[in-house]
Amino acid sequence: MTSFRDVYDVVREMGAELLAISGDHVWAHKAFSRSLDGVPYPLLADWGMAVTKLYGVHNAERNCPIRSAFVVDREGILRFVNAEFNTRDPGHYAQVLEELQKLP
Repeated sequence: MTSFRDVYDVVREMGAELLAISGDHVWAHKAFSRSLDGVPYPLLADWGMAVTKLYGVHNAERNCPIRSAFVVDREGILRFVNAEFNTRDPGHYAQVLEELQKLP
């Protein structure tokens, strides 16, 4: 497992949704998606960094988000945070799936 693309169907089977949010402009998201032959989940642009600041994962020195993963339940309650998410670590993807399984 090397991307959320690889586990998107599993996430959906759990009744969850996956959203990708970055500080890049929507045009960068389109180019990124094209480079991967598309992604099955929405790519959201946080151009003003409001969401990354709200979730405490904004690197002010570099003015960019810190790569992170969150699990938010259906009630909008934050249940899990990995503020050091490493896209090359299969264990980090597995960790997110484990946390999703804990949700009621």
